[in-house]
Amino acid sequence: MSSLQDLPPFPSDVPTAPIARIALYSLLASEPSACASVLEACRTHGFFYLDMASTPLGSSLLSASARLHEISHQVFDHDLDYKTAHDLIKGVSLFGYKRAGTVKTTDPTLRPDSTEFFNIAKDHVHAIKPSLSYPSEITAPETWSLLHAFTRDAHAVGMLILRMLATQLDVAPTAFTAKNDLNQPSGDHVRLTHQPARVPDATNAIGLPSHTDFGSVTLLFNWLGGLQIQSHDPAHLDEWAYVRPLAGHAVINLGDAMVTFTNGVLKSAKHRVVDAPGEQGRVGRYSVVYFVRPHDEAVMEACEEFKHLGGKGRVAGKFEPRVERGEVLRAGEWMRQRAVQLGS
Repeated sequence: MSSLQDLPPFPSDVPTAPIARIALYSLLASEPSACASVLEACRTHGFFYLDMASTPLGSSLLSASARLHEISHQVFDHDLDYKTAHDLIKGVSLFGYKRAGTVKTTDPTLRPDSTEFFNIAKDHVHAIKPSLSYPSEITAPETWSLLHAFTRDAHAVGMLILRMLATQLDVAPTAFTAKNDLNQPSGDHVRLTHQPARVPDATNAIGLPSHTDFGSVTLLFNWLGGLQIQSHDPAHLDEWAYVRPLAGHAVINLGDAMVTFTNGVLKSAKHRVVDAPGEQGRVGRYSVVYFVRPHDEAVMEACEEFKHLGGKGRVAGKFEPRVERGEVLRAGEWMRQRAVQLGS
């Protein structure tokens, strides 16, 4: 098992996406320039770095994510039969194990992915719903307690970002947070991911194909390259650029729910995962992710303040026939429909 200190560095000669770096302590202090930077990032690239230094909340998340990185090695070292005993049920539940080799139904290349992951529901960790079966390393009391703290803190960061965005957009501070209640049933979850080291001459698979996230806010803790986002530079439109992993930072992006709630004012940027560049590609890639998603009964439509914009809150063409009929989904059903698109 590679420790975080032993990982090879990200290559210095690889072009990277010019996304903003914003300090968590500045957001906690409501510094105007930092709050404005969050809005700008969420209107353009849809991604930004969040510097976790100098705050107890950030330190707690960094420590917990590093520990979950260690636990991930143990979990994914099990043989396939053990892991598939905890399979998620496609189209029914996102929680449990997803093996590598999935073909996303909306991916025109039909390339199988090379990433396996475990999705661990916030509702299970917080005893909002009865838990499914997870590997023993995950359900061990120490890990379960760690996951409880991690989900609480990660959700708090998500709520901070949503309040900042509401304030910057001149709507009620709770306009978005009220739709993402930690204590109500929702699709919030922790994802532990593993992508094996690069295999020479293997060109057919992709880490994860191009996609946007389902929910409201995503917090990514990663230590190796591989994440790429599409450029918004007119000179390089639709080209892919790596997001360099930065020590002490999380990578933040918005999901499709925020596009819907703001009628397209905010962006959920397309991203994908490919092999890490350079020497980093020789090492298995692990990451820890938290997805903040609207609670199940939240109505998936634009907030009143954004309905005058005249759009329909479309998200990359998803659900257009139902939208055209004037149908409005609640978040629980919306998430289930999106899960079907993940493929098989």
